[in-house]
Amino acid sequence: MPRCTLEYGDLFYEEIGQGNPIIFLHPPGMGRKVFQFQKPLSEHYRLILPDLSGHGESSALLKNVTIQRYAKEVLELADSIGLEKVTLCGYSSGGSIAQEFALAYPDRTESIILCGGFAEVQSPSLKYEHMLGMYFVRNSPKNLAKVIATAHTFDKNYRTELIEHMLKTDLNTWFHFYHESLNYSCIGRLKNLNVPLLLIYGERDFINQHLRAYERELEDFRTAIIPKVSHQVPVKKWQEVNNEVAKFLEEHSARR
Repeated sequence: MPRCTLEYGDLFYEEIGQGNPIIFLHPPGMGRKVFQFQKPLSEHYRLILPDLSGHGESSALLKNVTIQRYAKEVLELADSIGLEKVTLCGYSSGGSIAQEFALAYPDRTESIILCGGFAEVQSPSLKYEHMLGMYFVRNSPKNLAKVIATAHTFDKNYRTELIEHMLKTDLNTWFHFYHESLNYSCIGRLKNLNVPLLLIYGERDFINQHLRAYERELEDFRTAIIPKVSHQVPVKKWQEVNNEVAKFLEEHSARR
């Protein structure tokens, strides 16, 4: 498997398929394994699935974890692969990195896709979820990994794979990724987001109320609400998510 050498270690990633590149960005602790069911998109697109520093097989370890530093890390990954412009697909807090990348490096951004994303943690429920994650990282990371994996799948083999991968995460990184996501906000800069945007939410996900911030600040973006699912759309409703991603990218390509 390929690795990107950074000044603070190696970044491990999978690369499959050909075509326009999509970099997938995972939430705290989960690593690239959460995008297992997005791999069929490789029939038409070039998929890059990194374990961000401090996660999974990556030996790279940031001293100071911030959303901005992760965005720069993604830029360094794109540079090392030779990608001029990329589409970024961020799941949950991974969407914060995608948005920061698009705002900081607009000339390197083709489009962004947010699955259960948010410009700022606004709801008490989402704030509590972050704080609960931070508590369990410090006190019981094994139980946290089990809870997260169980929420994503009933398949025992895949659940075990997710748990084993999550437990490779550096605990300090895991904690601070939650902390930084909790305190990150790009609402004041959303008007500067001048790339095609797709927002994907589960119909039953309380996070979808964060859609209102985009509605207030942006005039042109696409929204897909996936029925009969909560937050775990990339895994539990992967066919629908993949279809929405492909449709969005095809429409964007046709407009260019």
